[in-house]
Amino acid sequence: MVAPDFIVPPPGLIPAAQPDEPERTVQDVRSRTLPAFSPPPGLVPPSALPRAAGRPAPEDREKRIEAPTPNPVDGAWRLRGPGGLEVLLLRPVVLGRDPSPDPGRPDAAVIRLEDPARSVSKTHARIEVVDGRATITDLSSTNGTRVLTPDGEARELDPGRPVEAPSGSTVLLGELAVRLDRVPLDTV
Repeated sequence: MVAPDFIVPPPGLIPAAQPDEPERTVQDVRSRTLPAFSPPPGLVPPSALPRAAGRPAPEDREKRIEAPTPNPVDGAWRLRGPGGLEVLLLRPVVLGRDPSPDPGRPDAAVIRLEDPARSVSKTHARIEVVDGRATITDLSSTNGTRVLTPDGEARELDPGRPVEAPSGSTVLLGELAVRLDRVPLDTV
């Protein structure tokens, strides 16, 4: 039953018909009952996870209509950049064109940035979350690191000195811009 533009699912994705089940045609496929989903061992169902403070239970959300909040509840920090770069800052990260691990932070993830202008140093800067606040440290880069805050303030970083950046800041690594913001809890 292979026809042009027909996608064949991988084996095991669609359960096989039971021996006592009548043969079905293509039109009947949408009415087939799929087996119940059983999560893999060790996976905690969402209903068993603790709710964030101030967040209603799912059954309560259905019963009432809430006005959207102007400031969503903050969650994890996120770094976004050109080329679809999106990194949740769950541990420190070292950014650069071809970054080396940071000897001062061996737990830091190494993130390679594509920079056609070559204004980003090989190992340019470190971003980490300390006590819920994002800090940026210039790692003695050639073209410097700047933070542009949402209120328009621009800060030039001194090498080796961490600077706190508020959510919504733009970080300039040489000429390459990346955005640093908080992700609402319900999207993490």
